[in-house]
Amino acid sequence: MSTVVYFSLWLVAALVAIALVSATIARSLRLREVRRLKAVELLDALDRYSEWVAGQRRATFFQGEGEDAETPLEEARHIKQGWFPELAGDMVEILIVHNRLVDFLWNQQLLRFRDPEKWMESDHDSRFLELWRQHRYALGGVQLKLRALAHVPHSERDEHQLA
Repeated sequence: MSTVVYFSLWLVAALVAIALVSATIARSLRLREVRRLKAVELLDALDRYSEWVAGQRRATFFQGEGEDAETPLEEARHIKQGWFPELAGDMVEILIVHNRLVDFLWNQQLLRFRDPEKWMESDHDSRFLELWRQHRYALGGVQLKLRALAHVPHSERDEHQLA
């Protein structure tokens, strides 16, 4: 084998190795960017869910979770399952608070229809606010972990929401 062929084979091998490393880096960066975009989608779904919870305090009657094809909480759960399985425990905390909240709202509505006087004396607003604090605590934990996992920077709007 001549020296030219020998060095040509080494050059081809080096170029193939460089191409493989380049493809691996490009795929990794692409996956990281998709994961960051999914994190932004998840944060948006959690914000919409939080707006829904806040709206329940202002609502005259509890209408349930709505007839939407997919509620913001379900959307958040699906994104989490597909892209952030490491947040499973934190999402469970949100779902536990959600179940408490829905149960509280249904019971308050039933009490309001059955005995409006007893409903007025039930201190429903402070109980709702306690559930709201639990909701914000659980949501804040997920948001902080998600931002760290997906390298999503904080915005000024987020700082005001956590307060």
